[in-house]
Amino acid sequence: MSHSLFTNKIVIDIETENTGYDIMNDNKRILSIQLLDVDHEQIFYDGAQTNDLVQAQKTLNQLIIDKNTFVGFNIINFDIPLLKTFLNTEIHHAQISEITNLPMMSSIRERIGKNRPRLIEICDLLKIDCSHKNLMDSSAQKIKMNPDVQKMAKEGADKFSKELGWGYDFSLRLATDRIAGGTAILNSFNEFAQSNGDTASIFYKYAMGDVYTEKKLYEKMNAT
Repeated sequence: MSHSLFTNKIVIDIETENTGYDIMNDNKRILSIQLLDVDHEQIFYDGAQTNDLVQAQKTLNQLIIDKNTFVGFNIINFDIPLLKTFLNTEIHHAQISEITNLPMMSSIRERIGKNRPRLIEICDLLKIDCSHKNLMDSSAQKIKMNPDVQKMAKEGADKFSKELGWGYDFSLRLATDRIAGGTAILNSFNEFAQSNGDTASIFYKYAMGDVYTEKKLYEKMNAT
């Protein structure tokens, strides 16, 4: 893919501390911010000696001033509002290129049979490697056995069923997956932070995997 597609474009993704079942309201803080342009990657994380979240805020503000466009998957509904909430950094709509709003998404939704397919489902369809998403699976499976997790998941399932009308079994699986997945991410982040940002760590591979995968997805969807 020509570098021209990514002129003044930055792929952005964040990881958050969220060990609850509510995808938005249970977020406690931003753990890390990943950026990727044509050939340069950056990761900023809470508690870092140099590339901390204060530096991330400065970097993002400069990128906004320089009129870069921010590319990402579901960033309009997740990353962008949480950057505003936790860092008071506002990326305006004119500087956002949301992958789920690209024209090719209509046919992808039809082929997958979902209005809101997950990143991994889209990547499977388009033959794009998304294996980094499986890095937390082993840890998450063990966390699901925790009685406190199971209790919280039942509370989430009751809430989803009553307030959203979703089936109880589906709601229980979803709540359990969210709690266990979020806890696995937090545990791996703590190990990453204690290692002073080890690039061989599971958290680093997981977090940076998103921006690299989304860059490939953006390229493929714009080439078709």
